[in-house]
Amino acid sequence: MLAPQETWFSGEITATDGHWLLTNYCPSEALLVENLENCYEYLTVGPGRHQTPVPFELCRVSVAEHTHGPHLTVFGPEPKHAKARSAPCTAVPEAQPALNRQSTYFAVLWTLCEPRLRGSSCCPLPTSGQIARRLGNMTARAVNAHIEYLISKLGLAPGCGREALVETAIRHCMVSLDGQPTRWSTPRREDLCSTPANASTTLSPARHGDRATPRPWCRKG
Repeated sequence: MLAPQETWFSGEITATDGHWLLTNYCPSEALLVENLENCYEYLTVGPGRHQTPVPFELCRVSVAEHTHGPHLTVFGPEPKHAKARSAPCTAVPEAQPALNRQSTYFAVLWTLCEPRLRGSSCCPLPTSGQIARRLGNMTARAVNAHIEYLISKLGLAPGCGREALVETAIRHCMVSLDGQPTRWSTPRREDLCSTPANASTTLSPARHGDRATPRPWCRKG
């Protein structure tokens, strides 16, 4: 296939049981494999790499340096899942969740990440006012306080912004569509498009008894 500036790519796909393999025959171009079911999951296959395992079931393959060039959509085999242990291993301490899923700050984080969980990585994030209206009984100022608390709790650089917070939360599987906070109702369309006129309560971003957690790392690429 021809890409911009006559750049071509070629490879070989091998289907296996539970995953598929990608060989990159390009002499100098890396191939980008993007998971179409999770926009934050991707991998690159360097020039000449042979039979790289790909765990994505539905993905897009393209030349890494040409985002608007030709691409190939791959429907891979259905992934296999291991059987859960009947009893946890007593030699390994039980892992504690990074965030308290019953807390208000988690509801703020989930609502902030929801557009990215449901759409692409380019869709806009909700404003503090939109989040406050969605959750109710909260001001936009309280939402900002919760977000600042989350940035600090996850060990991100002060002032890094909401984009970094959302990317970290999704990449480290701290939020998912299946993990929607149960105490909050399903939003109406207008709740995501309007800013509340007033809110009556300001909630504290921290709760006593939160467990300390290791700092996640982010890689630019």
